[in-house]
This record gives sequence, structure tokens and C-alpha cells, in this order.
Amino acid sequence: MKLANWRADQLVFIDESGINTKLGQPTHGYAKKGTRIPYKVPHQKAENLSLLPALSVDGYIVCNVYHGGIKAEMYEEFIRDFVLPKCTPWPGPRSVIIMDNAKIHHNPVCSILVYILLISH
Repeated sequence: MKLANWRADQLVFIDESGINTKLGQPTHGYAKKGTRIPYKVPHQKAENLSLLPALSVDGYIVCNVYHGGIKAEMYEEFIRDFVLPKCTPWPGPRSVIIMDNAKIHHNPVCSILVYILLISH
């Protein structure tokens, strides 16, 4: 089905992003010849965070932050416990969930959709 077949208020977009806590820290600097750069760069390993938002035409409906990477079980929990309760049945607002084809989306989405189909019949 084409995206143009749905209204904007029906769509919920989900996509995870990775963030490193040292992302904004400078690793190089400029100083005049013969002088030191006026800051130090810590050499400790930075923490990786994952941001998992669900966005509708009205803004974010939910946004979770996780330590490390997102696993399939975490993604399934996010959909089941945080996104679906804020969605409405077809053809209502927030009734179409759009996500990319990442491998972690395959099993959770299939099991959730089967569960929803079994409940609705």
C-alpha cells in the first residue's frame, strides 16, 4: 500500500538512533604556536545510549532512552507497552505504524500483529 493512501493523523513513525555521550566533546583544538590548548579531553570510554521515539503529526507520542544498543525484546516491549496503548484502531488517528526494515523489527512486529489479530476476532 502507498503512503498517500493514509491521512497524516493516522501515521506513527518509529526509528531508533544511537548516541555516544562523548559526541559533543572536542577531540582537537586550536592554540597559538608555543601555547597549550585550554582544555583537556578525557580518555575514558564513553557510554552509548539508544533513543527510541514514536512520532506522529502532533509530535512525539513517546520517547524512551536505553543504555547500550536496542535488542529485539526491548523493541517489542516498546511497541507493546508504550506505542500501542497510544494508538487507536483502524482507521482512527495513530492507527498506522511506519518503521524501517531493521532486523530487530521483524520478530517483535510479527508477534505483536498476530496477537492483535487474534484479539480483534
